Amino acid sequence: MNHIDYANHILCWDSLLAPITFSEFWQDVEQQAGILSKNPSAEMALWETDSYDFLVLFFAVLTAGKTLILPPNRIATLEQQLKDQGVCFVERQPSQQFMSIDFELLEQSKIVFFTSGSTGQPKQIVRNLKQLLNEVVCLEQHFSLPKQSVAIATVSHQHIYGLLFKLLWPLVTGRSFYREQLLYPEYVTQLQHKLVEKDLDNHLVSSPALLKRWSTDIDLIACASIFSSGGKLDTGIRAGINVDISEILGSSETGGIAYKKCDDALWRAFQGVDIGVLEDQQLHVRSMHAMSTDWVLTGDRVDVFPDQCFKLLGRADRIIKLEEKRLSLDSIEQAILQLDEIEQCHVLVVEHEQRQMLACVAVLSEAFQSVPKAGLVAGLKKELDGLLEKIAIPRRWRFLSKMPINSQSKLNRQNLKALFDTNLYPVILSEYTEQDQYCFELEFMADLVCFKGHFPNYPIYPGVGQIAFVDYFAKRIWSDLNWCCGYEQLKFQEVIQPNQVIVLTLSRKEEKVSFKIRINDKTLASGRLVYECQS
Repeated sequence: MNHIDYANHILCWDSLLAPITFSEFWQDVEQQAGILSKNPSAEMALWETDSYDFLVLFFAVLTAGKTLILPPNRIATLEQQLKDQGVCFVERQPSQQFMSIDFELLEQSKIVFFTSGSTGQPKQIVRNLKQLLNEVVCLEQHFSLPKQSVAIATVSHQHIYGLLFKLLWPLVTGRSFYREQLLYPEYVTQLQHKLVEKDLDNHLVSSPALLKRWSTDIDLIACASIFSSGGKLDTGIRAGINVDISEILGSSETGGIAYKKCDDALWRAFQGVDIGVLEDQQLHVRSMHAMSTDWVLTGDRVDVFPDQCFKLLGRADRIIKLEEKRLSLDSIEQAILQLDEIEQCHVLVVEHEQRQMLACVAVLSEAFQSVPKAGLVAGLKKELDGLLEKIAIPRRWRFLSKMPINSQSKLNRQNLKALFDTNLYPVILSEYTEQDQYCFELEFMADLVCFKGHFPNYPIYPGVGQIAFVDYFAKRIWSDLNWCCGYEQLKFQEVIQPNQVIVLTLSRKEEKVSFKIRINDKTLASGRLVYECQS
């Protein structure tokens, strides 16, 4: 990694398309590293929504000789857990103090990623920078991008896919990236128009969750390529988008494994990645950019073909045993998706009355969204009678407007499982940040506790319940909030009814948390909560 060659090249474009050069970047890194080197903590956590500040602190922590931890979020429980372990969170500080960078030592620095795995519980994966840089070299060998191409992303840089594709790839190859994360297709095309005015090409780093919502009348502009990772890209999405999409298969443990460019194509392993298959059809891989130079088990079941190609058959951890019967959750989902009523679904095992049973969370096709749910479930089970054996038909069902995703744009399994517990709070469909605001997209299922008794023929979510979930989500974000001791400027302008989807926006100034609840541009409620904070 040589920062001298690109000293005067542009590395980053900010929201006003003002440039930041490579030399300015490395100077910022040296300044921040000088500050962090005096901090006694051996491990430092980094959560920063601004891509440029993130990259500066990423290298500053490593340059200072610290272990870098990249948490998947900054909710209160995880933040407190890290603090209890002596881990401090880092932020940019004003300074003129410099520290020289030893690039040979830097490449061996430890970075801790969090991956949710199959259970939804965070799992720590330790990598070093050299492994990540090896993968960048691999990407450059496989994908031809214009030298002036700007990386723009709808995914977070906090996770390995966004970090590699949006930040490290441009850094190593002398390209540039756009500083902000773009959350909607409209934001992407607005930026592309501005880049074209500067004679700049671009490439998009995205996910199946956003590409699925891409409207066929929104054309990407001067876009050299689209990359998609984090889940399966549904068949037919490519046909509605005017740029080629490369799907990337990989994980925090293995790094990139393979890619494909057509819906019905086989996965082809990246150069330098060896693939093998065990007796139970599980894929294992070996490469110079994985967490280990030994073989790493992926958990994917595959059929292997010549020339390092393979077909995915589903996850090994989705083969379960229920009442002594082996069942494939992937196969059950495929059967459910044959029904006209179902657009998306996820099947899982839940506990109910001290007994394990199958449950299904589904998104209904548009024509069936207003059908009464009780009669609908009975009809679905009857249809599935001809497709599945009785034990494989889900007993419990929940219906959402869309599948919940986490900050990695992957299916949020924890939120799905919570749907079958006592429903105190609305389900989180997605969460994201916009500048200094935290945003939650929430769906209010009809069986939420607060709807009961308010009112029998016209259920609404009461104001006291709204204050309760605002308090709940605020404490997920800020770990030092102790208890709410007052309210200011509370306004309840419109009611919340069953099955509505709203956006809750939270921001904080000292001990006060401001909130706004809205549907599109209409505000339903707003105000401030005043807290007693932990010292």
